[in-house]
Amino acid sequence: MVVHHGGQLRRVHHGRTIRGRELVAGAVVGIARITDCHQDPEGAPLCSGWAHPGAWHLVLADVQELPLPIRARGQVVPWKPSPQPVDRVFQQLPDLRP
Repeated sequence: MVVHHGGQLRRVHHGRTIRGRELVAGAVVGIARITDCHQDPEGAPLCSGWAHPGAWHLVLADVQELPLPIRARGQVVPWKPSPQPVDRVFQQLPDLRP
């Protein structure tokens, strides 16, 4: 956001948080194992408050937050990361290394 202050334009960066936790964009913030996927039957209640009608929904297990965000260009949907972010995940969660 750009604001006018004292005759000058200044860029203001707003931190965004939910329940005291910073929202990080452009980074891997955790990992999870995908155990299933499904679509809710037409006309049935959605499986969760986050679900979108007609979309495929992922069922996750073993969700683990990373101690530090890892900068990465990915997608909102599952994606295959390059080796560099994977190595950084293993540095933070060494018990997961195969």
